[in-house]
Amino acid sequence: MNAKTIGVAGVTVPGAVDCLSKIHRLCADRFPHHHHPRFALDQPDFGVVHQAQDDDRWDVVADSIVGSLTRLAGAGAELAVIPANTVHLVVDDIRARSPIPLISILDVVADACAARDLKRVAILGTRWTMARRLYQAPLAARGIEEVIPDEAQQAAIQRAIFEELVPTGRASAATLAALLEVVAGMKALGCDGVALACTELPLVLNDANCGVPAIDTTLVLAEAALAAACA
Repeated sequence: MNAKTIGVAGVTVPGAVDCLSKIHRLCADRFPHHHHPRFALDQPDFGVVHQAQDDDRWDVVADSIVGSLTRLAGAGAELAVIPANTVHLVVDDIRARSPIPLISILDVVADACAARDLKRVAILGTRWTMARRLYQAPLAARGIEEVIPDEAQQAAIQRAIFEELVPTGRASAATLAALLEVVAGMKALGCDGVALACTELPLVLNDANCGVPAIDTTLVLAEAALAAACA
């Protein structure tokens, strides 16, 4: 088949695996006889990136991602995605140094919010994604207001991500209940949708249990990757 090779620069393992799985499922709906584009995955040690985030060493984070993109280009990738939200805090630096075109999760998620006609979107993600207002500018450019959980809610989400979802890909019933309590609080503030702005959150949250449109950032990134590969 005539399609570009997709490079996936993994950050967390669950996020990378879910992205590849979703691209695969999209291909099953689009192509006959089990065809799909070529994929290349580079998955560095997430512990190094996570420590750099904790240490506020975003230069180290950017270097790690650029290293992945360079290796992906060497493996034949013609475009790339990063199935992680937080590292997009340094996406401009990463893109400037990337040897291949990079699809930003920020753009595709903001477009997805606009496509669903959302006006006030709650951002659920890591503490860096939320506190540093990662989605404020891309959403504002589309006339959408970004709403951030309070500090206690941010702490609950951070615990869910790094104590359960990243290491296991699952959440306990108590943790899921805590996440849904945050969503309920955002709805009470007038949010008409939530962005699952950590690629582990769609493993346990969705439109049905949130009760409002829940933008699966991994899925919209997978859709954009496949569209670009087949353009």
